[in-house]
Amino acid sequence: MLTTNESYAAIRNSAAVYDRGGEAVRLTGTHRGQLLSWLLAKQTEFAEPGTVVESLILAESGAVEGASLVVMDEDSIVVIADSQTALLAPARSAIEDQGLDGTYANEADDLTGVIAVEGPLSWQAVEGITNEPMSEILLNEWRHGKLDGVECLVIRIGTTAEYGYLVVTSSVERSSVMAELVGRAERLGGGAIDPAVLQRAQAEVNHPVLPSQARGLTIFEAGIQWMATPNRDDDFRGKAGIVLEAPSRKIVAAVCDGDHFPDQGSVVTDEGIAVGIVQIATPSAGLGSGFGLLLLDVPYCVPGLTLTVGSRIVSTVARPSVDPRSWTQQIGV
Repeated sequence: MLTTNESYAAIRNSAAVYDRGGEAVRLTGTHRGQLLSWLLAKQTEFAEPGTVVESLILAESGAVEGASLVVMDEDSIVVIADSQTALLAPARSAIEDQGLDGTYANEADDLTGVIAVEGPLSWQAVEGITNEPMSEILLNEWRHGKLDGVECLVIRIGTTAEYGYLVVTSSVERSSVMAELVGRAERLGGGAIDPAVLQRAQAEVNHPVLPSQARGLTIFEAGIQWMATPNRDDDFRGKAGIVLEAPSRKIVAAVCDGDHFPDQGSVVTDEGIAVGIVQIATPSAGLGSGFGLLLLDVPYCVPGLTLTVGSRIVSTVARPSVDPRSWTQQIGV
């Protein structure tokens, strides 16, 4: 595995591989669309086969449990949840409680090996798995493929604003697929990364850093309402706990000099007045500056302010705070 510094460099300059993990649940039968709609915070009724949808998963209370990636197919739907989120039990409970006869939720054993490849050269690491050029697979689309004879799905998705793909296979084949992808990434100057560095790479580009970004917060306070459809008319899990009011505090990104960002939970002040706390302190990753997310009271939750955390000076910034290479480097070139 690469060091933290090398891991960040791989994300921004080459190809970074990591095991995304998580539970995969396949929904089948008559009312699978209705069941999916109830499970997810985001509206999915217009999602087409061959595409994927990212959505928050909420608890009944409205608190954020995690996130999921939904793979839409003609005859079934597979929901791939992140590692801290369990979906199978609530899905089966919903089938019984709502009387969804002829609808089933089962573990998708063939899709429980979820490996992510992100970075400006990630397309080269997964090239050849499908029978078409990587440039033809658009963001939020998926294809069937084979890697060294192993059946898999290739999904174009990412969390760092660089190009990104998931290669999804069975848990039995996970190790061999992971080894092959790591080898490909190493030949491109990257490799298997320390997943801890993802906190910084994701926070820099306003991708949710879960569960820590949403801990103790509403989706509006955490600034992740774009991964939900909170004003839906239909019922869904967690709807009763959503408050459709402007929050009195919000997440905002900040930087500071030196390698170490102030610790999570530290009090943020403005001329001695407490105005918030540090929600997340991300790894420095050898960049010579600290980066974190602050939870600040209105009106302090905006870019362009200079605040204090203990003896440290922090400056709030707009995101994205980096210029991803993938924005200017074309796939296939």
